[in-house]
Order: sequence, then structure tokens, then C-alpha cells
Amino acid sequence: MKSFDKIYEQNYSIMYRVALKMTGDKDVVHDILQEVFVALYERSKKAEAILNCSAWLYKATYFKCIDYKKDKHRFYDLDTVSGRIVEEETYNKPEEKELVRKALSRLDPKVRFMVILYSEGMSYKEMAEACEMPFSSVGKTLSRALKKLEKEFKKECYEMF
Repeated sequence: MKSFDKIYEQNYSIMYRVALKMTGDKDVVHDILQEVFVALYERSKKAEAILNCSAWLYKATYFKCIDYKKDKHRFYDLDTVSGRIVEEETYNKPEEKELVRKALSRLDPKVRFMVILYSEGMSYKEMAEACEMPFSSVGKTLSRALKKLEKEFKKECYEMF
């Protein structure tokens, strides 16, 4: 495994974006990532082999986000939450951000995670490994999720395409 510092530098900002999209809470994201990187550091000190460090970090971040939501009983619709911010430069207007947040909140957490990974530019192979699903299922699952998101956008009478 590469040196811990190098892995941290290469992956922190990506994991930050993923965790922020999963939780919507900047303060919680820092805590989640601290736990994830501490776990990685401890594994490296015990000389436990991690074959694909990037995939391990995605999985660990995903599971910590899910644990956070379960522990805090925070499976709620984002319509009721104000003040949440998704840091995504591709959205120019606040109403676009809100529309994306609402649509993502209606997806199953595992499917939402897959869409987030897709938005981060991951390959299908990497998504399959991070989501622990067969490679052959990634395309169909992602296609269904994106169609559902498109329906949500159209239901809101908004054309992003």
C-alpha cells in the first residue's frame, strides 16, 4: 500500500464530496472522514492488505454515511430541511441545487451512492467494486436510477436536458 499521507492527499477531497452528497451536512462529513481515514491508518499499521485502496475508501465512506443516518434516524425527505448545501460547481442556480437534492433523496441509499460515484466519473468496474455488486448489474441499475431522476426533474416541470 502507498504511504498513508499520499493516499490521504489523493482521496480526501473526493471522499468529502461523496460524503457531503450522501449526508448533506458539512460538520458530519468531517467526522465521518476522520473515522474512515483512522480505520485505514490502523489497517495499514497492522499490515492488513487492501487490494484496491480507492474502492475500500468509497465503501468505508458509504457505510459510515449510512451508519450516521441510521444512528440519528435521519432518513427524511430533504423537502423539510432548510439550509443544506450541496457544493457542486455545475449547478448555477439555487433552485437547480434544490431540485437535484430532492430527486437524489428519493432514491434508495445504495442507488444514490451509485449515482454519486457516477457523477464523480468512476468507471462501471470501479462502481461495481465499491458497491459490492456484479459488474453486469451496474449499467442497468444506473440506467434505471438516471431515468427515475429524469422523471423527478420533469415532474417538477424543469428541463435540465
